[in-house]
Order: sequence, then C-alpha cells, then structure tokens
Amino acid sequence: MKKITLKSLLIPFFALFFYTSIAQELMYEVSLSQQVQSSTQIIEGKVISKKSFWDNNRSNIYTINTVEVFKVFKGQALSTIEIVTRGGAVGLEAEIVSPSLQLEINDIGIFTLENNNNNLPNNSNARFKPYSEAQGFYKYNTYTNVAVNPFKIKNGIAHFYNEIETLTNRSYTTVNTFDIEQIITTSNTNRNVAAINNFTPTNATAGTKTVLTINGSGFGATKQNVGFANANDGGSTYTLALATQILTWNDTQITVEIPSQAGTGTIAIINSAATAIIFSSAGTLNINYSEINAVSDAVSAGTNVAYPTQHINRNGNGGYIWQMHTDFNNNAAANASFMRAFDTWRCETDIYWEIGAVTAIDVVANDDVNIIRFDNGAELSAGVLGVCTSRFSGCFTNGNTSIDWFVEELDIVFDDTTNWQFGPANANGAQIDFETVAVHELGHGHQLGHVIDSNKIMHYAIGGGTNNRVLNASDIAAGNDVQSRSTTLAPCGTTSMSNFDCSILSVDDMTLENNILIYPNPAQQILNIKNNTYAIIDSATIYDVRGRLISTTQINDSRVTKSINVSNLQSGLYFVKLNINDTSITKKFVVE
Repeated sequence: MKKITLKSLLIPFFALFFYTSIAQELMYEVSLSQQVQSSTQIIEGKVISKKSFWDNNRSNIYTINTVEVFKVFKGQALSTIEIVTRGGAVGLEAEIVSPSLQLEINDIGIFTLENNNNNLPNNSNARFKPYSEAQGFYKYNTYTNVAVNPFKIKNGIAHFYNEIETLTNRSYTTVNTFDIEQIITTSNTNRNVAAINNFTPTNATAGTKTVLTINGSGFGATKQNVGFANANDGGSTYTLALATQILTWNDTQITVEIPSQAGTGTIAIINSAATAIIFSSAGTLNINYSEINAVSDAVSAGTNVAYPTQHINRNGNGGYIWQMHTDFNNNAAANASFMRAFDTWRCETDIYWEIGAVTAIDVVANDDVNIIRFDNGAELSAGVLGVCTSRFSGCFTNGNTSIDWFVEELDIVFDDTTNWQFGPANANGAQIDFETVAVHELGHGHQLGHVIDSNKIMHYAIGGGTNNRVLNASDIAAGNDVQSRSTTLAPCGTTSMSNFDCSILSVDDMTLENNILIYPNPAQQILNIKNNTYAIIDSATIYDVRGRLISTTQINDSRVTKSINVSNLQSGLYFVKLNINDTSITKKFVVE
C-alpha cells in the first residue's frame, strides 16, 4: 500500500551585517543574568582574523576567530583572545553546524564566553567558546544604537554596558581604545551620501547565483559592500555579499549575486570597513527560498567563494542511509515523529533518504554514519535544543579555478530533556513541536537555508507552541531545485542521486482513519474531506443509512481539502466510503 505521510495544517548597522546567528531555531532563550553568571570571560571586541582546523581526533571542524579586545567585563584582561566556533572549511572538506555562532572579520560586539574544551591543536589559555552558542554574541548596530542576539535587542549600547556592570558588580576594564559614541556619530554623518533608485529583480532566490542589479547614484568607482536582510535573524541585521559575489561596481550601477543568507527585506550600500550604512533601499527584495552554499578559499588563499552544494548516490543505492541511535529508536513517539518529518521531504521532493539499521554509535563525528540521536548530559550548550551538522567534500574543476561540493554526511542530535510534543497532537505554548523542528532541520540537510516568512518551513524562527509540519510551495520548489541538480550532476567522480519512490512506503489503516477528516458534520451544502496524508483518495462513495448507493465522486487527488456538494441530499444519516489505493475507510456524517 502506498505510503501516506501525516501532515498537520498551520492551525542599518555596525559590522552587524554578517551571518552570525539563528534565531530560535533549535534554541531556547538564555537570560543575560544566566549568561553573566555562567561565563568565565565577557568582553567587547572585534574579529580580526579567522582560520578553520580539524580537531585532534579529526572528528569535527572548528574555526578559531581571533578577537581584538576593547573592554573586559569579566575575566582576564587580555588584549586578544581566540573564540572557537563550530564548523568551517579545511581544504576540500567543509562543515556547517546549525545552530551555531558564525563570525566574520570586522564583527564587533559583546561576547559571553566559557573555557574551550574542544580538543584542538596548539591550545592556549586565551581560547574560549561562546556560552549559549549563537546567543553568546551581541552584535552592534550603530544605525539604531543597539546590541542584538537571536532573542534580545538591547537599546543603547552604553546602557548595555551599565546593565552588564550591574550584574557583574564591577566596572569594565579598558584594554584597547574603542569609543562607541564616536563610532555612532561618524556612522550617522556618512549616511545617505548615495541613493538606490531601484533594483531588479524584486522577487528572487538566495544562494542560487541569482544576480541582483542595483541602480542609483553616488556609489563611487571603488567597490564597497552590499548588505541584504539577514534571514538568520529575521532581518534585524544585514548580511554582506562576499567580495567575489559583487560582479560589477560603478557610480550608478552594481551587480551582485544574492548570498545564501539573504532574506526578505531592504538592501543597503555599506562602506568598505563595514562600519556604516551609506544608503538603504526604500523597496523590499522578496526572497522566496534559499539554498545553502559552501564557502571556501581553497582556490585562492584569503579569497572566499560561495559554491552551490548537492547530494549524490552516497550509499550506492541511490542516496543516503540515516541511522537511529538505540535510545532514539526506542523512543517510539520520537521515532514516529521524526519519520513523519522524514517522509514529508521524501514524498514531496523525492530526495533519496533511507533509514538503516539501529546503531550503538552515540557521537556526532566525521565517521560515515548519518546519525539521529539524543544528546548525553550537558553535551549541548545552554539554550540549544538540537544541532544539525552537514559535512561536505569537494574537488577542483575547470583547471583548479573552481570547486564542486557535495554532501558527504549528515548528523542530527536533539536535547533529551526538552518538553517535546512528539505528536500527532499539536504542541501547546509550553511545548516544542518535535515534528516541526525535525522537518525544519531536515530542510537544512536537504541544503536549504532560512527565509523570513512564517508560512514556510524554512522560516528562521521556531517558538513554543508553533506547529508547522507542512511544506509550502516555496519549500517544495527549493527542495526540487536541489534535487534536480543532485539527480543530473555527478561531481568528483561520484554518481548522481536517484529519485525516491514514495509509493514503496506503507501505513496502517488506523493512521488513515485518524488523519483523513470530514467536516462540517452535520453538513448542509458542502462536505469537506480534509486529507492530512500523502495518500491519493481515488473516489468518495456516499451511501444512505440502508446501504443504498447515492453517489460516487472521482477524486484521484492528494490535495489537503476536497469538497463534495451534498445540497441535493435529504436530511438524515449517511456514510462516505473513501477508496485509497488498495484499501478504504468509511466515515459517518449527517445532512441537516
């Protein structure tokens, strides 16, 4: 019998421009007081360099970000420190971790940090990691004089200093000179020396090499920066296009590839030091969907390039095999919820994912195992509900001038103490809907990035009581675009992915009974059939209470809601038999 997957219906800036955080995605809010109490080091600083490394066990890639320290609110008075973040690129291997703090050169703000315990080469006493992951960095926005993390906007940066000092019960120590008030004044002075008249297209996709043409005046002859609304924080910040994504620049026109992190919102011209917005657009660029890019400087050291990614026939059977750890597999509710999310992507976009044998492997590592597991103890940082890791391999092409990247491995780990609603009932405000989170995170595994649209699975924010398990048309279009690339291209001597056949899956009749509904009941004019599965309902046959055939309606459709006119029926009790593949279910209804 054909697989039916359950569905649930939906019942401008100071070096603040880069991709840094994922708001509410697999995270819960950590208070500032907890951050201050639990951190070993709290500093104000600026990222001045970064380099990625494998850990000593070659299990995961980390990036060491060197930060110039301006002020110390807690901890050692060091002039520079190293902040270790998850993921990065080393040669022809890369790793993206979601959610995690991702920093770029020139990022400035306040960091709440703890001692680094990752097993990295050349360890030092001045090496830390963010406390509470992406929430551990408050980026500055001199346009509105705020400091921002995924959950909080602190109005007035100088006031934020005072708030931290109150919590630490000590005054900050100045290590290197940095005057935020002077920076804000300079930023305001430089504003509006250029103008954006228009841009095309106004509807686009991100991370797909779509080129935006910006027309205006006063851009100057020297290339500076183009900022896009940051899809990872709902547009509270700008994310900058890479220098290699800015294709042309003159005084009246700029052409630029829309970066993967771009979301719906305004665009901006930003100075070369990323310290001030020169001009922001009045119009809005609408981003329908985003695809993940692998960013690497392997072709030319120090020159980052964004590359599209794709899937391959990794397991020799058409795609990838995921494996559940024993504890996750034995949690029947979590297992079923994850499989509903899993089948949503398989049946809507044909991605060739399979579930393999249960495994005792209980780590997230570069080990050729696509693991699905719960964490152990305090493995995940404070504020983190779970983590999805994508690992990539690449090879040089076109005479070593470009790189093809493909997904090598995928891992997902969930927090085991969260108040999850595993379904199929909806989560309430005190619960996190597991299937909603799983569908979203598997979207990242499918190589989709965030958007700013609460009607879409890949919306950046997932809060308590949010129940969004159904793919929007744009989610499907994004998945289909990646799948099309994955089934036609075979990079680096691999073979291309196959399309998954959803019809090979099966489901029991109880699932059909519980997830195909009729309403209103009693009915008067119209009887609606609401299909929360991927089953194709072939036909609906109505009988009266004596079993006499009244009508048969051919449906041959899997759409969510189908309507049948019952206005010609006399008042009374009826039965509708829904024929679905090689089975059927019968439901009772009343006509008034």
